[in-house]
Amino acid sequence: MSLSDAIFTFALNLLSQWGYAGVFLLMTLEGATLPVPSEIILPVTGFLVYNHTLDFWPAVAVASLGGLLGTMIDFSIGYYLGRPAVLRYGRKIRLSERHLMIAEGWFAKHGSAAVLFARFVPLLRTLIAFPAGVAKMKIGRFLAFSAVGIVIWDIILIYLGVLAGQNYSSIVNSLNGTLPLIGYAFLGGLVLVLLLFARTSRRKENPDSGNPAG
Repeated sequence: MSLSDAIFTFALNLLSQWGYAGVFLLMTLEGATLPVPSEIILPVTGFLVYNHTLDFWPAVAVASLGGLLGTMIDFSIGYYLGRPAVLRYGRKIRLSERHLMIAEGWFAKHGSAAVLFARFVPLLRTLIAFPAGVAKMKIGRFLAFSAVGIVIWDIILIYLGVLAGQNYSSIVNSLNGTLPLIGYAFLGGLVLVLLLFARTSRRKENPDSGNPAG
């Protein structure tokens, strides 16, 4: 059995038994940057929607709430405890300083809008909460940007899981590359739109950045 098969089987068994509570728990762990891949959990959730174990919108709701709770944990560590605490936490979950620096670079370049469009980039989707917290981003703004990105991500991957639910073999193949490729190709256009939004938001936050001095 391949690793993807094993992860799929584990997730399917867990979510089949725990239902919405399992989706909420796993997505909370994923949102807190623990090694729980939403790219597997959400399509499996969609598969369970396909076979009528779960319903689509309640599944999206609990997945999104779990993701928001998890990302608030990371944000709070940065916001209240600072960068040293982020690094200490990161060592416990095998998060390197290099990974954190990448997220910090995104946040420094794109401002608070990075919290939104980073949600569509593997690894960065959860890491972005740390620099946002360290930078003391307004909590309401962080929650709003995070919620939009998380909900869109969850809807897309759960729906792709529904589409892939024709049979078990299609799910296994998708975990070996088919579904992520389709999903990321679809998300590519969305990310371009979000990048344009990021530039607009950045200019609003720094209205003088594009004006020459004097």
